[in-house]
Amino acid sequence: MNNLKTFFIVIAFLSFYSCEDEKNLVGPCEHTYNEPILNITSIRDTINNKYPTFVILRELKINGNPQSIPLILSNSYSVVANDSVYYCNVPFGFGVEDGTYQFIIEAEGFQPKLINIENVNYSIFKGGCPSYNDGGKRVEININ
Repeated sequence: MNNLKTFFIVIAFLSFYSCEDEKNLVGPCEHTYNEPILNITSIRDTINNKYPTFVILRELKINGNPQSIPLILSNSYSVVANDSVYYCNVPFGFGVEDGTYQFIIEAEGFQPKLINIENVNYSIFKGGCPSYNDGGKRVEININ
């Protein structure tokens, strides 16, 4: 009976102090994303060798699934959204989910173009407690 009590006391203690961060402070395990998983570094007009600095994204899907604005914007930069339309200043980044990203991109003076980016993933994963992902995919998009 004493062994059973000791076991439960140890389990209770460990549940409160389940991990330590790098500063040796006791706290909860957390996973963070140091940057978005998809980073658009530039948009290029290959005919005129111009680089638009503002684009609009529509119909964003990840792995074929339409996306919710709050989830995409929770880890993003240079992106604002309104009614499932994303307004982006180049460079910009968003998302944390691995897979295939698909969207229609629009830039002033260009026809809308369907973009499909496969194998979007992080290059760095540090496990443990806490843990993180870093090293998102970097892409240059050609709009013509």
